[in-house]
Amino acid sequence: PQTTVALLAGLQNTPHELHEAAALDGAGAWRRFLTVTWPAIRPVALAITALNFIWNFNSFALVYVLTNGGPGGRTRLPMLFPYEEAFRYGQFGYAAAMGCVMVAVISVLLALYLVGRLKGDEDQ
Repeated sequence: PQTTVALLAGLQNTPHELHEAAALDGAGAWRRFLTVTWPAIRPVALAITALNFIWNFNSFALVYVLTNGGPGGRTRLPMLFPYEEAFRYGQFGYAAAMGCVMVAVISVLLALYLVGRLKGDEDQ
């Protein structure tokens, strides 16, 4: 729902006059989307993609409550490992270190994504 509302807000913020001008110049629907709509919603898409990446990485509660990592460990996500190390095995320091490493990995991946996307925006 968050993604849909954010993209809808970006679409509603696109000036209608630009679509009319592109249509008068003979642009079809796909050309109008690529040259008018997409550049207008690109910042929103960039932000919502970053937020969804973080949200999906941290979807611990849903998986833990529904499956507890089962059946047979098939739904074992990275954030379940520190939780089990801390509360099942009592290794709180190790679990805290794993959590810090996961935050660092997510930060690096997100930074690489954002730099790549922003560099792509400068090229155009």
